[in-house]
Amino acid sequence: MIKITDRFYITANTNCYTLTEKTTVKDTESKNYGQEMFKDVGYYSTLENCLNGILKTVVREFISSEEINTVYELKEQIKLTTDFLKSLNLKF
Repeated sequence: MIKITDRFYITANTNCYTLTEKTTVKDTESKNYGQEMFKDVGYYSTLENCLNGILKTVVREFISSEEINTVYELKEQIKLTTDFLKSLNLKF
């Protein structure tokens, strides 16, 4: 498992790369309430697509939040995430 951020990790097998998210169980009725767990976000054929999956997940989450945001704020979120992914300096 490769840690990309405190939240996102990448695993792989012979068939694909898996984007995994570290999250906390929020269901108060669950016996695992408050515990950390890993949840698969997506499966990708290339590492580049897997990293782009992080961007898609962040953007989707930003848009679906209950806050009212502007297109400018969305653009800034995309830029921040893209700049971070570029800073990893992974060459494909």
